[in-house]
Amino acid sequence: MVNLFLHRPRQLFLRRLNFQIHLWAGILLTVYLVVIGLSGSLLVFRSELERLGKPHAPAHELQTDVATVVHNVQTAYPDSRVVSVNTPSLDEPAFIAVLDGLPGRTKIACKPSDGSVIGEIQPKRTWLDITRDLHATLLFPRHGEGRMWNGVGAAFLLLLNLTGLVIWWPGIRLWKRALKVDLARGWRRINFDLHVSVGFWTLLISSFWAVSAIYFAWPRQAFLLVDSFSRILTARPPRVTVTPQLTMPDPDLAALIAHAHELDPGTSLHSVVFPYSARSPLAVLMRRRDAPGYEYVDTVYFNPYDGSYISTWRYGVNQSLGDWLIWLEVPLHFGTYWGLGVKIIWALVGLAIPLLSITGVLMYWNRALRRRWKRLRTSPHASRQQ
Repeated sequence: MVNLFLHRPRQLFLRRLNFQIHLWAGILLTVYLVVIGLSGSLLVFRSELERLGKPHAPAHELQTDVATVVHNVQTAYPDSRVVSVNTPSLDEPAFIAVLDGLPGRTKIACKPSDGSVIGEIQPKRTWLDITRDLHATLLFPRHGEGRMWNGVGAAFLLLLNLTGLVIWWPGIRLWKRALKVDLARGWRRINFDLHVSVGFWTLLISSFWAVSAIYFAWPRQAFLLVDSFSRILTARPPRVTVTPQLTMPDPDLAALIAHAHELDPGTSLHSVVFPYSARSPLAVLMRRRDAPGYEYVDTVYFNPYDGSYISTWRYGVNQSLGDWLIWLEVPLHFGTYWGLGVKIIWALVGLAIPLLSITGVLMYWNRALRRRWKRLRTSPHASRQQ
């Protein structure tokens, strides 16, 4: 059997079985894989596309402090509670305050120069939002259900990759030829080479995408699985509570933010999250580097009653294999954390998924359907109808 695998793998029953699984799973998932690949490649550049329609804060404007923003927002909306305030960034040039009680939660934009209120941010569903929902939840009304079905599709993508790897191996004599495309051959051979070589070179990244999509569908189960063999220490938020008191004074935000800078040097202010209950801390979030999401953000917790420091959660400062496995799911899935070069690579690999689907269907046409079509056209019954 080993000799067959090394020299004549096509004679193995296991390879023929993998071929059938790969063939029919690929055909059934063609539309899904085309949609996921195209939408994912587009979403890699979502920040750049959204930034085209947003005004940029002039570089010479001096930003005001969060305390001024909170004061201005509370003055403009006295019957609402400030939930959080985000500082301006490359993607959002204004301060963004989240209010509770308008009714519901509402985002308020404030000028970066003096903290004055610009107005409410009206939620507008753009084509990028639709593309994101299509990619993440398949446009299911209930997002949890959509993520679950997306996880099922990702599991089949992982199956396609595993069976495809078994099929890819052509034997010792021909394995180098399976790594490249021979453009001197006919289009059918070029199509075959594209499917085989592109599938091999993109196998690792697309398999990780499948694993991370499964994680997004069932995060709790994924946490339990990873934690069972490697303890998760920093990849999950700590449980931080405070002892309730009769009254909660207004916090000295300037002092707390300055203290957070001392405790977490080399960072910049990301946002402030105010207590949501009598037992909740006040959280000052600090950026370790300019990146989307929260993968490089530290959270400094303070007691809102007396301003004392409680602890710091450094998300992404991983201490175990489990931390790395959980933390990497988001940045490696989206590919938006390490500059334009990585984004281009991620987008190209994303386009490889629909390419593999289309070339796979063409291979099936060339090997089977084309011959059947010819027989149907040349059959006596077809000739009489003509």
